[in-house]
This record gives sequence, structure tokens and C-alpha cells, in this order.
Amino acid sequence: MARTSQHPNLIESLSTALAGARPSGRAGVSSSERLIGGVPARIMRPRLVFIACLVALVGFGLLMVYSASAIEALADPQIEDATYYFTRQAIFIAVGAIACVVAAFVPLDTWLTNKTWICWTVVLLFLVVTPLVGTEANGARRWITIPLLGQLQPSEFAKATVVLTAAKIFSDYYEGTRIDTPTFIKLLAVCVGVPVVCIMLEPDMGSSVIIVTSIVFMCYLAGFSYALLIGGLVILGALFVIFVAIEPYRLQRFMADPWLDEYDTGYQATRAIMAFASGGLFGRGIGNSTIKYSYLPEAHNDYILAIVGEEAGFVGLIVLFAVFTAFAFAGLKIARQSPTLQGRLIAAGCTVIFMVQFLINALGVIGVIPMTGKPLPFISAGGSSMISCLILSGLILRVSIESNVRTLHDARRERFELVDESTAGPARRRSERSGSFTVYEGGKGAGTANAPRPRGAGRSGGGEGRAPWRGDVGASPRTGAGPGRAGARDGRGAARAGGYERVNLGPDPSERLRTRGPHVRLGGGYRPADAGERTRSRRDGQTR
Repeated sequence: MARTSQHPNLIESLSTALAGARPSGRAGVSSSERLIGGVPARIMRPRLVFIACLVALVGFGLLMVYSASAIEALADPQIEDATYYFTRQAIFIAVGAIACVVAAFVPLDTWLTNKTWICWTVVLLFLVVTPLVGTEANGARRWITIPLLGQLQPSEFAKATVVLTAAKIFSDYYEGTRIDTPTFIKLLAVCVGVPVVCIMLEPDMGSSVIIVTSIVFMCYLAGFSYALLIGGLVILGALFVIFVAIEPYRLQRFMADPWLDEYDTGYQATRAIMAFASGGLFGRGIGNSTIKYSYLPEAHNDYILAIVGEEAGFVGLIVLFAVFTAFAFAGLKIARQSPTLQGRLIAAGCTVIFMVQFLINALGVIGVIPMTGKPLPFISAGGSSMISCLILSGLILRVSIESNVRTLHDARRERFELVDESTAGPARRRSERSGSFTVYEGGKGAGTANAPRPRGAGRSGGGEGRAPWRGDVGASPRTGAGPGRAGARDGRGAARAGGYERVNLGPDPSERLRTRGPHVRLGGGYRPADAGERTRSRRDGQTR
């Protein structure tokens, strides 16, 4: 099938721009590879799954925020508006969507410059200031009030910043080789250690655990040895135990049984379990929860999963977990397809943040671990969390967009063309004696992927004008004509007018694997053999 035009039309150009790919499937991908919007399907499928799951999670989260917060908003004398939290969450989603698009369209090469350290410094300043002048709630100072922006939680934005900075350090060390090993260790310790210490001073152990876990996973992907990883995990585990032990309330949360004090320390945990039990298999229906009527504090925030379990039931929870699992697997698939180390680390680090935060919230709601105050990604109410999650999603999408790169193999594939039989010219059939098949030669529009030339057809002149195959018996180095082979060389490597030159692979695969031709073992060593020596070696059974 011949190409009709060298230039893509307007619709193809627009679809290419939206897909973030090359001008068309002809420019960088094989003609036989399936395309989706001008992008190879192997790259586009996980991207589409990721976007679909992202939209589903955000939409379902907005619905559940309205369902869980309407009663609380009406009961608050300062609000008295059932859609108050719903409207706020919709605004946060709109701002986060803009940030997601911006993150998806900023090239990853931008983060290879010092701009990454500028962002890291700005976030670090907010982390340092927050414990001093931040707004206190439930015994912690995690929020800072900014004019015209309201309250923000810097620890949420530190997640994306630390992942980007760590990916830059890994890239400089492994790919760019711009820093040595001592500098690499120092930079990584400063990049991760300083923000984590500032977050712990708020205090916010949940965010610290999430960031450290994502960095450890990035170290694993970068190729750290198992001994070094195990040693680091042992040190981090010891530090975790120390931080828990030095604060009595943390140790009490780990040691306490919610059902022994269900009206004090275990109040929220027991009410959440009651909500799950009340939901049953299929739930009470969206909007029909009873535990949200002032029985469960933070029903629209940290404990929104309990409302989902009561209204959607066990089946609804399974569907939610399945969607989030598909979301995470798509993110890891995007990370695996990235051609650069930096892209793989960014996508994998962001995905691990989602996974760990989801797991911490879910285990905290059902009482397996103490509740750390970490919201459920995309589902819980909260501006900083929603915007931060959408920024992380935009970074993953950017990695997917830059995965469709042009390689040397792509440049060679785009030269291949199929033959259009209607324009290929006259067909010739090999004689019944030689048993040939139909071939096309010299026709208008015939491409390089032409059909094979028949063996022995039109071989006048004893096969002159072509380079001899090195395996021909008695082949002449000048004419290529050998005894008993004039005009009938099995068609190996002939170049004819109006046709093309075919690569002669020879009969012996072991010979084709050698870059300089066959070698003969003579005198205890190997040396190149000419055609005559190779013939004698075959006859004596000495060819290796």
C-alpha cells in the first residue's frame, strides 16, 4: 500500500498535539505498530488507563465529599450551607487541574537545571516557618495562612518537590556523571533529610513516612545494592521506633485498643468500624449514611472511607480499591516505559506516594495502625492534598508523554514501505520447473519492501556485476562466477536494474554470526579463511 502524501493533514496534526506525540506514525514508529492518536498503543494504553482512573477517582471523591459534609455544614451556625464543602472542593479540583496540565506540559529537561533546587528551597522555607507561625489544630502546626490563597499545608507540596530533586540527583550521578559518590550521598541526605526533619517538627509523621518510603523505592530502582538497602531500612526502622518512643501520645496510640476505650481514645476508630458493619454487602445507598450525623468527626476528611463503606458497602469498597489499583499499576507501567532514569524515578516515586498514602489512610480507618491525619488521595476533602495529588499526576503524565521518543531504529523503520500491487508494474512468474512465486520489479511506487527476486531468472552473463557470496564454492573474487554456478547461484545477493540488492545471509547460521566471516582452526588457532580454504575445511569436516 503506497503512501499518498508526505504531510499529515490538519486533523492528524491536532490529534498529535493533543496526544503529545510525533507528527504521525510514519515519523518514528513502525508502520506495522498499532497507533492510538498518533502514539504507539503500548505507550498510550497505560496513559489512557491512568487518565480514566484519575477522572473516576476525582469525580467519585467530589460526590462523597458532598454526601459526607452536607449534614455537618448545615449544622454549623457559621456556614448553614449544605454545598459549602462541595463548592470548596470543586474549586480546589479546578486549581489542581490547572496545575496538573502545567506539570504535564513542562519538559523533564527543565528539572535537570537548578530550577529544581529553587523549588526545593522555597518549599523548605515554608516548612521551616510553619512550626513557628502556622495555624494549630489538634495539637499540630501543619498549616500556614497565605493572603489570597488561604491555608496551605507545605508538607503536601514537599512530596513532589523531594521526588523531583532526588530524581535530579540520581540522574546527575548515574547518567550525567557530573557528581562523585561523596557528593551524591551528601546531596541525597540534604534533599531528603532536611525536609523530613522539618515535617517531623510540626509534627507530621505520616508525611515523613510517605516521603522516606518513596525515596527508598527510588533507591531500589536506581540500582542500590541489597546490602545498602537493608542497612538503610534497619537504620530508618530504628529512627522510627525512637521517634515513637520519645512522644508518649504516639506510643499510646500504638499500644491502645480502641474497644477498651471506645468513648475516648478509640472513639473515631470504633465508629468507623460500625459504619463499615452498617453498610453490609451493597451499602445503604449514596447519601443515606447515618454515622455522618455528628457521630463520626472528620467524616468528610480523614474518615471519609468509612462513609464510603457505609453508603457503597463492601462491593463499593472493592470497586474503589480496584480503580485505585489500576491507577497505581498504570503509573508503574508508565515508569517502566520511560527511556531515561530520571523519568522512571519520577513516575515511580509519585506512584509510590499515592500507594503509601492510600494504604496509611485505609489501615488507620479500620484501626490497624493509628490514624496519622493523612487524607485519602483524591477522595478526602482538602485543598492542599487535592492540588498536590494532581501535581503528582501531571508529572506522571509528563513522563508518559516523553516516553514516545525517536530512536535510530525508528529512523530506519520509517524508510520501509509496502508495495501497492496496482502500481508495482508487470509481474513475472517463475517457471514451473523452478517453482517460483509472483514477484514485482521496477514498477512505479514499488518500495524497498519489494518481493524476492526469482532464483535463476534473467541471470545472463554468468552472474557478473554482483558481489560474490563468500560461501560460494570456487567463487571468483572479481566476477563472482564459480564452476558450475554460471547464471544460477540460488539468487543470492543479485542486484538488477529496476530492482534492488538483497542481502545474502548464506546457508550456515553459525557463519552469519561471525562479523568477519568463517574461521578455520589451523595450527591451534583461528584465522580468516578464504572460500577455497573453507571449501576444503568443509570437505574435511574441520569447519568450526
